[in-house]
Amino acid sequence: MAEDESTDVDERVVAEWIEETTPFERVRETVKRTYEPQSVSELAERSRTSENTTRKHLRHLAADGFVVETASPDSRGACYKRSNESLVLEQANRIRSEVDAATLATRVAEMQQTVRTYRDEYDAESPEDAVLSETAIDGETLQAWQTTRRNLHFARVALAVSNAEQDLHASQVP
Repeated sequence: MAEDESTDVDERVVAEWIEETTPFERVRETVKRTYEPQSVSELAERSRTSENTTRKHLRHLAADGFVVETASPDSRGACYKRSNESLVLEQANRIRSEVDAATLATRVAEMQQTVRTYRDEYDAESPEDAVLSETAIDGETLQAWQTTRRNLHFARVALAVSNAEQDLHASQVP
């Protein structure tokens, strides 16, 4: 495909995106993929909206906890990025869509046991502590411990959300 054809395809895709979505949807979708703080002008350009429209929608997304506002490195205004909380909840909801609560509870217990085994084996509370104490731990084991711990945190959130939803449902049933 020639470069001109590629540009034409890109322009058509952008035109369809603009036609099929609202400015709010475009700003939200853009921020959904923004992990490092970006200025309103950068987000507006990526969202194909004006800066005023982008700023208005960012205020709503910040109020909802979807984005966080940070100071600009050059002190010329605010920057925005996806909030860690929204990322965690998205991951928890993905897990919940793939696994039922009983299975999730079993997996949480298994991961807790795996983490306890690492702690006992390396006489350290965390993988970082094991490295700092100069314990003989290979890179593969270190990564496995870190991954298990991260997955355990996400699974606990997913389980907590499931349990809270069940409690809420139970309290609403007459």
